[in-house]
Amino acid sequence: MRGREALPEVPSVPLGNTGLRVSKLGFGTYDFGVPSLNISAVEGGRILAEAYKLGVNFWDASDDYGSHPHVASALKLVPRREVVISTKTSAKNGEEAEKSLRNSLRELETDYIDIFLLHYVKSDWIDGCRKVLKELCDLKTTGIVKAVGLSTHSVVVVEETSQFEEVDVIMAICCRAEQSLISEFRENIPLEDGSIGQMLQAIKLAHHREKGVIAMKVLGTGISPLVDDYQSSIKSIAELDFVDAMVIGMKSLVEVKKNASVILSG
Repeated sequence: MRGREALPEVPSVPLGNTGLRVSKLGFGTYDFGVPSLNISAVEGGRILAEAYKLGVNFWDASDDYGSHPHVASALKLVPRREVVISTKTSAKNGEEAEKSLRNSLRELETDYIDIFLLHYVKSDWIDGCRKVLKELCDLKTTGIVKAVGLSTHSVVVVEETSQFEEVDVIMAICCRAEQSLISEFRENIPLEDGSIGQMLQAIKLAHHREKGVIAMKVLGTGISPLVDDYQSSIKSIAELDFVDAMVIGMKSLVEVKKNASVILSG
């Protein structure tokens, strides 16, 4: 039974045809692994557990973030079956991807991962990523992973991979920003190709093909004008009926509450 039942909770939604339900707001854990922020695994775990009480049951990590211990700490505080864990790998072949998956299981101290993604797939590796995904799909039968897919900054990758039966989930850069702003802040809004308008159309197509669609870089990265206007930035993506959920990097419960309040105000 969750505590603080009187507080409003971030709603959960179906993620494509994966059978998973995820909170509309996902917790990106990248900041937990940043050495200069000095967030311990225990503290990160506490923040995640408190976010769970607010309905944020979707936590996103990667094998290179350094945040797996923080997620593992949180999993000691909440029912494992009530949270959805996503992690990623930059592996370029099936053997290395499976090795990363099994290492992530150890670091997360869990016997399964809900969503396993190939990290930052570029447009020159579409065929290669499909080969790896085919091998990862075989692992779904073992129960150690429930859904597989990829993350990308590329319109072309979304368009092409949404046709692959091996892909369950696509996590793509998705924000509401004028192209002039993207050009000015290319490092903070790292769209690989095309325009945001084209990306939204590609994501809409992926959703039509029943892929789980997760928006990332909703606020950009680092110092971004999207952060200054975080309320409209989040709200504009939350209102898209072809985006299932979004992942936003957060490092404190204060940030969780601020971002959750925007979702709830919609």
